[in-house]
Amino acid sequence: MKPSASLVIGPNMKVIPRVVEHSGFTLVELVIAISLMGVVSVLVTTMVGNQMLGYVDTARRAELVAKADMALQVMARDLRNAVPHSIRVSGGNALEWVPVQDWGRYRKRPDSSLADPVAAQVATLDFSTLDTEFDVLHSGTMPALPANARVVVGNTSAMGSAGINLYAGSGSGTLVPLGSHVITPSGVIPAISGNQITLAPGFQFALGSAAGRFYLVNNAASYLCNGTSITRYGGYPIQSSQPTSAPAGSSAALLIDGVTLCQFGYTTLDATYGMLTISLQVTDSGESVTLVRSITIENRS
Repeated sequence: MKPSASLVIGPNMKVIPRVVEHSGFTLVELVIAISLMGVVSVLVTTMVGNQMLGYVDTARRAELVAKADMALQVMARDLRNAVPHSIRVSGGNALEWVPVQDWGRYRKRPDSSLADPVAAQVATLDFSTLDTEFDVLHSGTMPALPANARVVVGNTSAMGSAGINLYAGSGSGTLVPLGSHVITPSGVIPAISGNQITLAPGFQFALGSAAGRFYLVNNAASYLCNGTSITRYGGYPIQSSQPTSAPAGSSAALLIDGVTLCQFGYTTLDATYGMLTISLQVTDSGESVTLVRSITIENRS
């Protein structure tokens, strides 16, 4: 800026000229300042924006992990309540089992507290002939009978083998060969009388249980993965062929959606344990997480 002159009245009323300097921005300085402010704004916006995007992505991944983990926990809880040796997998995307409604221990040896040897023998579960009643060993309440109850004793891992696996048992009727099944057909009606379970008509189980256990069941259940979701189906009859689509007469409940990959696998480790492996991938807005859960299944029948 060029300096300008001004007049000032000094002592003795004399007029004295004074040079005044003007302060301010030149156009060049203004352009430079605006440019610098723009650069700083871009840098700040980029840094804050990236941090916000990172936070959103992290929150989305955490939500996906929680969602998948919850589904795996629900499946693990369901499958740990399966009748021993009833878990089976088809095609990697269909998982079936028979849920235990209740269970107990039957008397394996005559009741020594009874003076009558005949009555003492009647109290046991007899595997040599048709049996109509047996004692339940318990210290509290008796097991509760579910609707349409069926009794399972001595189920084995021989899937589909007639007489020693519940999926190959007779589904209906009452006239079955002696000692031919590990599950009562629907025509044999169990009931509770005192500390006993009665069977009408009588039934002869094919195999005993090393632990002396019996299981009360009524239906089968499945988890089916269709590529985008996993749905639980329940309340349908136990049958020899494993369903790979929605079973007729079943009730459906969505377990998890947003699924892009699911895989079921089951391996028998020994006579008493199996290993169920579930791989699950869920995706949302291009973000994916994959969880794998191995579940130890006790098959001590």
